[in-house]
Amino acid sequence: MREPRFLTGWLLLGLVVVFGVGGAVLGVSQAPSGVPLPKAVANTLKASGYTQVVTESTPQGNQTDHLVYQAPDRLGGYVESGARRTYVYVIGSFEYQSRSVPSNAVPAHLTFFRQAGQGAKALDPARGYLSYAALGRNIQQAGSTYSFSIRRSGQTGHFTFTVSGRYVSEVFLGVSSSSVRLVISGVGTSPAVALPPGSRVVSS
Repeated sequence: MREPRFLTGWLLLGLVVVFGVGGAVLGVSQAPSGVPLPKAVANTLKASGYTQVVTESTPQGNQTDHLVYQAPDRLGGYVESGARRTYVYVIGSFEYQSRSVPSNAVPAHLTFFRQAGQGAKALDPARGYLSYAALGRNIQQAGSTYSFSIRRSGQTGHFTFTVSGRYVSEVFLGVSSSSVRLVISGVGTSPAVALPPGSRVVSS
């Protein structure tokens, strides 16, 4: 059988690739609770870890990533499309990917193909989407929700950030007929990232 094409490089979903991530200086915006959006972004990214669900909807179909980021260099979970899942992990300087399996399959004793990778921070979807908070101008605020639009490469992205307590809990991005919703939870309390029990690893 042929080895699978590695998907971890696509964890920063298609809309990020098309629309482009940029900027490093956070703008100024204040939540009623006293936690500004830039501070919420910084708190989230400085945490020891978090759980994230990223759902991309496009005319070509839908995909959902269920991932956990563990500082400083681990990211793992699965990518689900239709009734199948592909398990993906980034541990240190290596990426691991399983073959696609049915969604109801028990994720034990999987074979993972390993190759050198870019590192967890480079492939972390939350880190990619949260960086857009730095680019917001004319931000509209309604309670703990912040909305703005950014035009890039001939496209306009419409963003909504939601702050819950000290952290960002949700990001929505709409571009044309496509959208991405990122939900972040378990900040600082997410489980450790490791390959499933009984995994077998082979070099890609």
